[in-house]
Amino acid sequence: MPNSTQETSSFNLTQMTKVGRVVVKGVILTLVGLMVGRVLVTSAYNYWKATHPEPPPPPTVGFGVLPTLQFPAQLAAEKPLSYLLETPTGTFPKFADRAKVYLMTHPEPSLLADENAKKAANKLGFATEPEVVNSSFYRWTKTEPLLTTLDLDINTLHFSLSTDYLSRPDILYTTQLPTNFDAVRDVKSFLSSAGLLPADIATSSGTVKMLKATGSSFTPAVSLSDASVLQVDLHRTPIDETFSFFTPDDNPGTISSIVGSGGIHNSILKFAYAHHTIDYSQVHTYPIRSPDSAWQLLKAGEGYIAHKGTVDQAVIRKVELGYFDTPEQQSYMQPIYVFSGDDDFLGYVSAVDPKFIQVSR
Repeated sequence: MPNSTQETSSFNLTQMTKVGRVVVKGVILTLVGLMVGRVLVTSAYNYWKATHPEPPPPPTVGFGVLPTLQFPAQLAAEKPLSYLLETPTGTFPKFADRAKVYLMTHPEPSLLADENAKKAANKLGFATEPEVVNSSFYRWTKTEPLLTTLDLDINTLHFSLSTDYLSRPDILYTTQLPTNFDAVRDVKSFLSSAGLLPADIATSSGTVKMLKATGSSFTPAVSLSDASVLQVDLHRTPIDETFSFFTPDDNPGTISSIVGSGGIHNSILKFAYAHHTIDYSQVHTYPIRSPDSAWQLLKAGEGYIAHKGTVDQAVIRKVELGYFDTPEQQSYMQPIYVFSGDDDFLGYVSAVDPKFIQVSR
């Protein structure tokens, strides 16, 4: 007869083995479920976060209310009669809700202004004593290799240089002009030799226009061999490699020159330098108006027209954000909407939300 104790023991072991297997399977399934659930929950959370991003902090507006951008005064006749939006999409690009504003710095009057001005003039090729035009401006002249005049603001070191190249057919019609690359390099070398090449200009590419002499004026040339001189304009390197700088009067650079042949100093036939310093470390963000709001202002005649063209209707092909750079002194570098289109039309509207702009009086 089997022992009842042995049967009970065998039964318990079998039962316990089955229960153990069930428990192990349960643990494994639970662990798998937890892992799968975690993956699903994490994925769902990441998807929700990606589709519901946290709003950025509000614009800093750290400079307070900004002064109104001082565009040059214009007559109604200098503006188109109507405007037509013809961008590739038929509407405006998507813009952020804010843009950067930078502090501009300006030199204070200094007891060393006279000495510094003479040093700069000497490096530009003028070694004689200047004529004192007034307390701020000095003038130098020389006759070789061309009759040349240098007018220099002793406080800012802004200057204009002019020569009698317009009356020199030997220069206008017989010179071998440099390539665009060499012309930009010569202009930068000219400034660098006087210690006047700004950091935000040193890395810019520059723009070059080929000009052909026609009597006492110039027209665009079709090729380098057809050109009499080159106009070289230097703008600052774009903000964040995206937002370019624009100036009044058909957008020449705040550093603009007429270049012939000869290399560096002797190739410079005309020069205008009116570069103000941006303190790129002093920056705040400001809300900007919508592009449609800027468009309405432009159509209402409240924008600034840098180049009207020859037609009465301005056809706009491109809308972008940029910065208004001017030879005139301003306290802050502010963003603008830039409208460009057919017939070289170019128009500007202040981009900063008007709530943060001083009311003009």
